[in-house]
Amino acid sequence: MFASMRWDYWELLGLAGEFLFFSRLLAQWLASEKSGRPRIPRVYWHLSLAGALILAVYALHLGSFAVLLPQLFGLLFYWRGLRLDQAERREKARRQRLGLDRPDYPWPSLSVIVPVHNEEAALAKTLESILAQAGPGEEFEVVVGLNGCQDNSREVATRYPVRLVEDPRSGIGFGKNLGAGMAKGEELVFVDADTILPPGSLRQLREAVAGVPHYVGTVPGWPDRGGGVVKLCFLLANFITHRRRCHSPGGVIVIDRETFQAINGFDEVLPTSTSTDLIWRGLKTGAEYVYINSFTAVTSIRRFEKTGVIHQMLDWRDSHRALRENHRERVVAKTYSPYR
Repeated sequence: MFASMRWDYWELLGLAGEFLFFSRLLAQWLASEKSGRPRIPRVYWHLSLAGALILAVYALHLGSFAVLLPQLFGLLFYWRGLRLDQAERREKARRQRLGLDRPDYPWPSLSVIVPVHNEEAALAKTLESILAQAGPGEEFEVVVGLNGCQDNSREVATRYPVRLVEDPRSGIGFGKNLGAGMAKGEELVFVDADTILPPGSLRQLREAVAGVPHYVGTVPGWPDRGGGVVKLCFLLANFITHRRRCHSPGGVIVIDRETFQAINGFDEVLPTSTSTDLIWRGLKTGAEYVYINSFTAVTSIRRFEKTGVIHQMLDWRDSHRALRENHRERVVAKTYSPYR
């Protein structure tokens, strides 16, 4: 049997690929034995990539699609694994450099701002999710900006330990600026009144921007209900907003106070896309864009239900395109319909 086998340079190349695959398992086993727990060392990903690449070349020589296909998928998965490993190591090094795990780390003061316009139905759950973030060493204030409310939003807010500021006028940008004007924190977090923060969100958010002098950013969002089409749209929107540095559908914006003041806050003239506009104007001042994907905010899909998924996605795209092309008048001309 062995006598009938070919022994040429291509066979040696294939053996080299298989040897690299064996070496990665050996490296993983040795690293796990050394640490006393399952562990994947960095060299595992490098050996996997090298082995898959060599075997892909070997498969092309053989003309075997059955051998080539798993190697192509393997290259994709191993590359992604290497990127995640690198990101984890960078984050670990950053935490050590800044000392984020120290109990005496000097966290800046934090204000969570909730703009409210006739939100009595959703406000209680939002405030409860924010206040549940409190814990040892987690100090922050919650400012509720009641703008033009004609329902029982005020009565709902007074049940909780928050600071209230009221004004008979209303507007998306106005309501956010109203709350920011009362806030005392160096870090400002804007949370829509129909958005729920999962446990530990504020801690993760603060850790993500620690050490960054000036920043503006957002977090991914997820629908509070809906089928596969809605969820797919949220996944797509999260991906696009991350790449284009826009506001995600999560209903959360984070910005440092100096940057917020430098750009005079939200543009109160815009009837929509105020958060994306804030991000882009903040970036022009030199602030760093942060996309905090360590948690996902859950937000209402009532606008999707009223206007339709496709219509809402296209409206976002048109507004963002107009702002990017500096045609703000096209956005200003739009009318915003509050859905409650």
